[in-house]
Amino acid sequence: MNNRFYRPAALALGVAVLASAPALAADVVYQEPPAPAAPMEMAPVNTWSGPYAGISLGYGFNGETQNEFNGDTAETEGWMGGAFGGFNVQNGSFVYGAEADINYSDVDGDAALFNSRTTVDGSLRGRAGVTVTEDILLYGTAGLAAERQRITDNAGNRDTNVALGYTVGAGVDAKLTEQVFGRLEYRYTDYGSKDYALPGVNNADFDSNNHRVSVGLGVKF
Repeated sequence: MNNRFYRPAALALGVAVLASAPALAADVVYQEPPAPAAPMEMAPVNTWSGPYAGISLGYGFNGETQNEFNGDTAETEGWMGGAFGGFNVQNGSFVYGAEADINYSDVDGDAALFNSRTTVDGSLRGRAGVTVTEDILLYGTAGLAAERQRITDNAGNRDTNVALGYTVGAGVDAKLTEQVFGRLEYRYTDYGSKDYALPGVNNADFDSNNHRVSVGLGVKF
């Protein structure tokens, strides 16, 4: 081959390679890898677990206070209002715990020979239920109950005692916000028999019970 033609051709090839080298190097050095996908943040689980407290307003109805000696019976009814508090534990959809409540009561009624009036009542109960949705809890409840009851005979003689018994019922709690919930509850309560020293009613034992429906507003802490 003639060196006069080879040298210019080789020189041109070398210049072309050198000219393309910076572009290739830039591609290698500055090419960035794709950005990693952003990690997914898990939303906090909103459960019923933990302590709570609230207020309630209810109505007692179809109640009875009966003189066990002669069967004289007062049909009782009236309003009640108070406070409740408790603690829940949630496992899956199952929720269980304990609750206490205390109420000022105006449940009263008249019989032929006496008047019955409940001034204060309260209970200590267990609760167990299931979540229908994340925000709605259906539950049953049962436990001990007490009331401060006053019996007055027709002569104006009075005696007051604290009667102990049991209460059973069911209800629904529904979350209004993450912490605040509303409540609707029904309970039947039997306070058992208690002796009252009243000469006008033969110093007899009195048995007392009632039904109640209440609404409440609570806060979960």
